[in-house]
Amino acid sequence: MKPRLDQALDLSEEILQNIEMEEIKLQSIIQKTLRLARLVNDMEAVEWVREEMKGFSRNETGKMTTAAWKSARKSNRIYYNKDLDGERAFTETVSVMEATIDALKMRMQAAQDPNVSVSSASTINPTIPNGNGYERGMAANEIRTYTGRIEKVKSSIYEYVFNLNFELKFSNITDDIFTRKRLLIDEKLTEISTEAVRRFVSVHENLRSTNAEDWANAVHSCRRILKDIADVLYPPMKEPVLAGERTIKIGEDQVINRLIQYVESKSSSNRYEELVGSHLKYLGERLDSVYGAANKGTHAEVSLEEAERYIIYTYLLIGDLLSL
Repeated sequence: MKPRLDQALDLSEEILQNIEMEEIKLQSIIQKTLRLARLVNDMEAVEWVREEMKGFSRNETGKMTTAAWKSARKSNRIYYNKDLDGERAFTETVSVMEATIDALKMRMQAAQDPNVSVSSASTINPTIPNGNGYERGMAANEIRTYTGRIEKVKSSIYEYVFNLNFELKFSNITDDIFTRKRLLIDEKLTEISTEAVRRFVSVHENLRSTNAEDWANAVHSCRRILKDIADVLYPPMKEPVLAGERTIKIGEDQVINRLIQYVESKSSSNRYEELVGSHLKYLGERLDSVYGAANKGTHAEVSLEEAERYIIYTYLLIGDLLSL
């Protein structure tokens, strides 16, 4: 079975085609939209579409509930009644409106005027029987009213599905990009440092915690992972090296310096060196600040979002390093 998001993407494409090509009635489209909302776990949309399907709920006084009114507004069902000086909503379900239109079309067909011959040899003008024009006109007006209402609901359904379809496509694109990147990084990372892989597993466990200290520990692990990578790619040296016009240390603790030196030794692009180097410096400073606070026995203020960001930066930077 396809993953839920893949099913949702396929279903959203199907619904858009159903609407654009007018292939099926709107009531059937609404049923499909409910399935779509459930697939993406959009509970707000589920409640909205359920109101559309079953009819808008009312309280003990007969007035629409707050949830029903909210759903009616989302469905473009709200209109201003100048006689009552306020907003009102048409609440017939789509299935009722579609059935009413079908019945009105049948009534119009039955109300067609028969062909009547009025030829006569008499000098007196014959009486022409009254036609059913008025009845057909009334039916046509009702059809226009219900069709307009259905179109309002259809436009809201279309907008929801169209936007969701776009989000799902974008999600698939980013998922594909990150999946390819992840597979490449994981393969190379396993080859050069099983210890770094083990630390990433530990990082994942810390992120699942609700304890802020565990999030800080995840950040500490990122610093250790970078050191593991640096020890393999550019082992520490006691003697400093010349970088441009200045001398830099590349000892055991100068992890970022060593990684920058590795980039410079492997890359033929000055722009690439500058970009990766600046990212490494930024990440190194942030990781060192958290690490330094922990060494001083102070509490490092690290939110879950911040920890996740550092981990993503670390992972992607390692990917840049291993691609050289």
